Amino acid sequence: MQRISRQKRIEGTRVPGIINNNQYFYINVDVYEDGMVNCWELVDLTGAKEKLEAGWLVTRVPEGESLSIHGLGAYKIASAEWAFDETSYLRYLQDTVRTLNPELENLYTISVRDKQHGRRVIHSPNASEFYVQTEQFYQTAAGDGFTMFLKHEGQNYIANIVVYEDGLVSCYTPAFEWKMTLDEVGDLFRNGTLFTSFTESTTVRFDNLGIITFDEVLYSAEPEEKYKELANAYQKLSGSETSLEKCRQAYYSYLEYPADHARAGVEV
Repeated sequence: MQRISRQKRIEGTRVPGIINNNQYFYINVDVYEDGMVNCWELVDLTGAKEKLEAGWLVTRVPEGESLSIHGLGAYKIASAEWAFDETSYLRYLQDTVRTLNPELENLYTISVRDKQHGRRVIHSPNASEFYVQTEQFYQTAAGDGFTMFLKHEGQNYIANIVVYEDGLVSCYTPAFEWKMTLDEVGDLFRNGTLFTSFTESTTVRFDNLGIITFDEVLYSAEPEEKYKELANAYQKLSGSETSLEKCRQAYYSYLEYPADHARAGVEV
């Protein structure tokens, strides 16, 4: 039999979550309009309930434990106010699906055959960031980003920072969203509005998940490096040469023509 395939674009959003895999990890849980949920494994809503019951997807972290945040750091928890238990968090996921798909049409259920063959459902697909530039012809711009701490009006928030291929940068928190240019967001890194570390007990609002007070930074990324990462993401999205590619090209040029000016390019 001749075989063919097709792909379908499924849209969704991100909500906060915590994975318990020998230690605790804060993650963006990807929730899709077809009812699928990615919590380091793509599952349907029944599977999400099973992950909560198994203690893989959790709603709180004990005091004194550390919380790792990918690309940002790891931080020891002094105290916290948590918003969910297992039942209410599952309802939160269900309500998010309903917001994306009010009629709850075409919800996907993973079958036994899907699990056995592992072909129709990717284990943990990477979601693609985008925003709608114009509804006419549904023009979109691709994006990429990461998580940061953000200070605003005396409060600290966990925020998703996303740069898009047209140069727009968005800061997403549950309380507000900012839109700015890459240069403007660079100022936020330099003046400490966007930060990765702290020297005293610090309280952070973690989206709808809860409010956490940290009393120790175990390790953290450098803000300057995070800004470079964002700038490189923009260069890649827009088709420009990234700083890594520039360094690689300078190195190859030096190997081919080991002159002083080529060496200077490598050193830069």
